[in-house]
Amino acid sequence: MIGIMKFSDKKSRRGFSKKSLIFSLLFLAGISSYSENFRVRKLIPIEFNEISEKITVESGINDALWVTLPKDLTYISGVEINLKIPEDIITWRDSVAYMLYEGLDPSPSEASQNYHGERLYVATIPGNFSLTLYVPVSNDFSIKDNPYSVKLPVQPAVPGVFLRFMMVMKGVPESLENSILEITAKPVLKNKGALSLTTNPPSSEEKQYSVFIDDSPVQDYKQKILTTGEHHLSIVSDSYRNELRTFRIEQAKTTSLSVNLRGIEPLLKLLCPKDTQVFLDGSPVKVSSDPVTITQGEHSVKFILGDYEIVKTVSAMNGRTYSVNLNVDATITEEN
Repeated sequence: MIGIMKFSDKKSRRGFSKKSLIFSLLFLAGISSYSENFRVRKLIPIEFNEISEKITVESGINDALWVTLPKDLTYISGVEINLKIPEDIITWRDSVAYMLYEGLDPSPSEASQNYHGERLYVATIPGNFSLTLYVPVSNDFSIKDNPYSVKLPVQPAVPGVFLRFMMVMKGVPESLENSILEITAKPVLKNKGALSLTTNPPSSEEKQYSVFIDDSPVQDYKQKILTTGEHHLSIVSDSYRNELRTFRIEQAKTTSLSVNLRGIEPLLKLLCPKDTQVFLDGSPVKVSSDPVTITQGEHSVKFILGDYEIVKTVSAMNGRTYSVNLNVDATITEEN
């Protein structure tokens, strides 16, 4: 079990000796893998049903916090736990320790006070008004170190984070035993999101094609996890036209993208004034905004507008789109 320090003289207050402080830090702080039986006064549950939740609770000394994570950890890399530290604990710095456990028996519940578990980490609460703890639950944990937080160097086994508080100094005022910590917890999200890609072939018979994201081939593209930011999609095929798209991935969200695959047959767009008669290879064609599918090779397009008639020839190749545009213009000149 963790040791209890006792200071009976004036040095036990905020200004106790440097030697005693160094001893306490060496004794209490750091990785401390140790299997033990222990008892808590009360277990305080926090359960995240959504990854964007932030939950605030109150905990006393000798209580324990049990943070239950969502079942889907796709976007969760850890848990952020912020402690608002009351003034009496600040005055008696290093008098209260926090300990991280895993493998609890029985499973944590409000009905249980006695536990057996593996202690992974232990440290004391410093003399600050707040302390932020980051507990990783994934190898993809990218929170950077800073002077105002502690990133725990161990990763407990999910489904949750069990954090216990305990008095580790004797000779402290009775009021300290009744101190209350305000605790706010929230999931730490990975810098990732997902692409949900749907491809729609022009017929019921789907032909082979390859998908590339950021120039890298992708096999399982129906639901692809990607880093946040802008990405580029390419669909390449001998049976369909190549398709290019740019899309953005947002943190912990799914971006849906639907791509209509088009055949490689040449397409012909016809543009002309209203009431123009159009003939393709001698057959009349109804002009619309949609392109006409043609075969590879030469085709003739004839426009008739009143007494005006013009014929154009198109040499079509697979995978190409052509536009034939009839322009009727009027010229104005000034005569002397």
